[in-house]
Amino acid sequence: MNETGKIETGDGRTWNPDFSKHRPTLWALGLGGLVPFVVPTLLLLYAGRDFIAFDMLVTAIGGYSAVILSFLGGIRWGSSLMTSVSGRGTLILSILPALVGWILLFLPVPWLFAGFAAAFLLQGVWDVFAIQRGALPLYFRKLRITLTVVVVLCELACFFATYGPGATPGAAG
Repeated sequence: MNETGKIETGDGRTWNPDFSKHRPTLWALGLGGLVPFVVPTLLLLYAGRDFIAFDMLVTAIGGYSAVILSFLGGIRWGSSLMTSVSGRGTLILSILPALVGWILLFLPVPWLFAGFAAAFLLQGVWDVFAIQRGALPLYFRKLRITLTVVVVLCELACFFATYGPGATPGAAG
């Protein structure tokens, strides 16, 4: 990193890691990304297992959850390439969210949702620790905590909406 806070790439270019000017955009995209969690969760809570498109709703929630876990792993992958704070271990571990998300898709309802709730909670905790170590920017903390809380609550609501006597042991879709 040079004296202006920019990272020299070695080929004459520089990279400016200060994305703080993009905070409003990050918040808008993050909150917009909650819509595919919140709306299907509300539908599931309202209609329950009797909803005519229950299987499609479960598939949509599970699929989107897996995609977003992969995205969060990608953030860690990218940050480990860009900072000296993260090492080889972070680079290796950053592929786990995608693999965990894919594996969770094979779990039956309601355990699919419990698994995703745990995965998002663990990812959120890992990211907050990374922020404290300086591997991710400090301004990212409030956004990550907010998004993690909403997503974990949605996953738990889906779990409780599908758990119980009416639950079938079938797969998610």
